[in-house]
Amino acid sequence: MGALSRSWVALCLGLMSMLLVVNLAQPRPLHAQVGDRPPSLADRITSFDIERPTATAFSIWNSAQNQRHEVWFRVLGGDALFQQRLRVYKEQAQPRPSDELPPSSELIHEFESNGPSGWYFLGFESDFHTYYFDGDNRPNSNVRWDNAKAVRAQKTAYNNGDLYEISFEDLNTLDDYNDLEVEVVLIHGQRFPQ
Repeated sequence: MGALSRSWVALCLGLMSMLLVVNLAQPRPLHAQVGDRPPSLADRITSFDIERPTATAFSIWNSAQNQRHEVWFRVLGGDALFQQRLRVYKEQAQPRPSDELPPSSELIHEFESNGPSGWYFLGFESDFHTYYFDGDNRPNSNVRWDNAKAVRAQKTAYNNGDLYEISFEDLNTLDDYNDLEVEVVLIHGQRFPQ
């Protein structure tokens, strides 16, 4: 092998090593997929409110250890004086305590707005998973994000899944719970990807 060939091979190996290091240093891509809309929920069973006056996030999970399920979510909107942020986590584990979030490696989507969005699909799963919806806020982009001060949700149970309407409050006075509003659909059962 000539000196020119060895130089070319060394250059190529160096470039490949550099690309590998750059790719490993990139943040993990977020995994929520834009979807059309979730499957319809059928045969309403019950509805009730859940209020957590000191929580900063709201978690949901599939009810059976090995039940096939799928999760969809969207931002409905909000009426807030502060900037709002929604972070969504997905973890293959039991729910954590109410104010503990999974590590950032489990973050699957993030919005820095309370503007309405389309539906996002978090995939089909067959094992136990917990999904976290974390609301944050800040007065302007020059300061760090602060946790929501409280969370309120309405859960409506159906024969084939659950609908959650989750609202975050960004003030200590807990005045209206409408600063960031999110809708989540958890479908149970045996629907398979098409």
